[in-house]
Amino acid sequence: MNATADAIVIGAGVQGLTAAAYLARAGKRVVVLEARPAAGGVCETVPLGHGFEAPLATHAFHALDPRVVRELRLARHGLEFAVCDMPLVGLRSDGRHVVIARDTRATMRNLALLARRDAESWPRFRRESFAFGWAMRAHWWEPLVPGISAPEGLDRFERQGTRAFLDSWFESEAVKSTLAFDASAMSPDAAGSSLLLLWCAAQEMCRTQNAIASPRGGPGALARVFEAAAESAGARIRTGDRVTEIMIENDKVSGVRMACGRPIAAQLVLSTLSRRTTLVDLAKGEKLGLAEWNALRSTMAQTACASVVFGLSAWPSFAGVAVPPNGRFVLAEQLEVYEAAHAASRAGQLPEELTLEFVIPSASDPQLAPMSQHVMSVLVRPVPAMPEGGWQRMKESLGARVVAALDNVLPGFSRLVVAMEMLTPHESLRRFGDNGGHERILERLLADWRARTATPIAGLFLCGRDAEPVPAVSARAARIAVALALNAEARS
Repeated sequence: MNATADAIVIGAGVQGLTAAAYLARAGKRVVVLEARPAAGGVCETVPLGHGFEAPLATHAFHALDPRVVRELRLARHGLEFAVCDMPLVGLRSDGRHVVIARDTRATMRNLALLARRDAESWPRFRRESFAFGWAMRAHWWEPLVPGISAPEGLDRFERQGTRAFLDSWFESEAVKSTLAFDASAMSPDAAGSSLLLLWCAAQEMCRTQNAIASPRGGPGALARVFEAAAESAGARIRTGDRVTEIMIENDKVSGVRMACGRPIAAQLVLSTLSRRTTLVDLAKGEKLGLAEWNALRSTMAQTACASVVFGLSAWPSFAGVAVPPNGRFVLAEQLEVYEAAHAASRAGQLPEELTLEFVIPSASDPQLAPMSQHVMSVLVRPVPAMPEGGWQRMKESLGARVVAALDNVLPGFSRLVVAMEMLTPHESLRRFGDNGGHERILERLLADWRARTATPIAGLFLCGRDAEPVPAVSARAARIAVALALNAEARS
């Protein structure tokens, strides 16, 4: 590899591959440097043994930028979804499950079994949430459009928690606790947590607003699509190459230094790593004021998420109201469970009652499991980012509690488990350089794209998790970071 490039991208996850594709399409000589042996980042499908293939860190997608899908022609590179619009199901121990689907009338009929007022409120709730989310798009991801002000009502949502927001619409705890999972990165009583629900309502997957999709072949297949798009544009992807320093000369980026000591010169660097890792660890705090230096060094997430994947010998038993097999299923009996889980996690303890979401991707994508068997992927949120005694001690307990929680709503579930793997926040940090922690979310939701993407160092931009209002596999941050970088270069 040449010791010079026009642009360097640190990290070969979906965001890094997107940035590389756009830069290469703009005529830049681009190299992507990935510390891990393979590209893809958190979009990984792993073998569980016994013929099972499971999504380990990410099992559903709701924020993939439709403009990126269109402009990079991802369908030509093999992008395909097994499910384009997953229903949301709140599982209840009494079998009176909440089923929320695209069909408004069907959803109203289900909600009427729980509370008539909730059924009557649903169409207007959906309509107004979608409208506000749509209006917020310009604020959240169109920084190049001048003169756009935030929509009316934003100041109210800045102060309003998820609990107060949902209480204003619904009576049933079952309905409220089901909807609240999408905002569970923050406590339901935290100011501004209602914006998380509205951010979800702003997204568009498979040409459908607020849809949740599952890629055919699992998230690893999605990563290969982006890798193909970057390579076809002319970007070079180097795996097993760890960046240890971002080099700076005269207050400008001059390149990076690798773990082997080799420098690579470039006038433009885009990092998918966190703001803290990029500016403090790699750039050595250059151009940071004392306040920001201290803030970044002290910013540590207290809560995070964990993943558990199972290989099942048969389809699990769902007692009670009929549920769609291709849905995403939430376990949380009431809103108080989220608050208790956040309090325990902030104290470094595993919550007594877990709040979780699971999907069974093999229901729509049979290639992921042997015939008549299934793969289940579970997201547990929140859990402590750094528990007392460490995750090695707590991991076994978490696995046992997840199985017990699933046994409670899926009779005989534990007898179906033939394979299991877990990803704790500690393992996620070691594997991906990101523990999935929840920090500064409200600050990022209220900031514009320049504040999230730009850095004090000329030629250095963020395009990963911290450049998004909410951590998600989006590719939007990368697209906008490249646009800002190219505009800055043109002006200099």
